[in-house]
Amino acid sequence: MKFAILFLGGLVCTSLHAATVNPIDEIAGRSGLPASEVAALVANCDASQASMNFCAWRDQVVAEQNLHLAVSRKEADSPACKVRLEEQVSKWTSQRDSACKRQSEREWGKGSMRQTAQTICMSKETERLVGKVDAFHCR
Repeated sequence: MKFAILFLGGLVCTSLHAATVNPIDEIAGRSGLPASEVAALVANCDASQASMNFCAWRDQVVAEQNLHLAVSRKEADSPACKVRLEEQVSKWTSQRDSACKRQSEREWGKGSMRQTAQTICMSKETERLVGKVDAFHCR
């Protein structure tokens, strides 16, 4: 019994820690760049297109972390709603992804800023989803 409680406690701590990883480290891990290079790129978002891209990526990582934390809080408050909430969040994120892709393609075509515009849109929409999760009521 003690082992089960410790194991579950460890999982909760691990998932909460994973949800709040430093965005620079997260991007460094995904991109393969050293964290120092990522930090330099996001130090001045207007310095270059690469900096703009990485700043948008950083903002998206933070927004996703906020969304995961909101979902975790809501699931802790209403465990019976977990499946329904996860299904709804999956639906919302799919809609977000499609809408942001369409919007960035409409505004930028295949231009070099399309991906940055899509990432900026996704960050804004993800933060909006945090509010939807907070307001979610299980039926």
